[in-house]
Amino acid sequence: MSARLVRFGLLALLGVGMPAACSLAEDGPEVAVAIPAAATAATSGEATMAKECSACHIAYDPRFLPSRSWVALMARLPSHFGEDASLDPSSTMAIKGYLTAHAADSRYGSSEMLRGLASTDVPLRITDAPWWRRRHRFLVARGEASSGGIRAAAKCQTCHGANGRMTDDD
Repeated sequence: MSARLVRFGLLALLGVGMPAACSLAEDGPEVAVAIPAAATAATSGEATMAKECSACHIAYDPRFLPSRSWVALMARLPSHFGEDASLDPSSTMAIKGYLTAHAADSRYGSSEMLRGLASTDVPLRITDAPWWRRRHRFLVARGEASSGGIRAAAKCQTCHGANGRMTDDD
């Protein structure tokens, strides 16, 4: 048998067999897709973080700080920048898990956010991070990033919109 004939036979078999297999699959039972627990926990943590943190300020992107900073911030909730931001243990764990899993030094992070930050540095304010200072140097130079400035550093929404996130225009 020639190679050409063998190839033709295989193509013919696939041409008949594939549609039949596909139609059987369409008539088969519904298959449940399991969502991994880690994905559910991240979604839960993200929703909890968005709800709880944005009750007082914008919910900052976890990629803005390394995980060690988020751990330190979550440990200090009873005295969170002069306020008692204590949460129930379940919410605290969900938020902490989400923040550390999506931090600057996580697989979702960015080396840009870590550049200039020593491995021992634990910035507690995003505005203390070297990347923030580089990105907003014009505000700092003009004195607009001060607490009394028009564009106070902690009021990201002044320049970045209601949720404080960067846009394509930034």
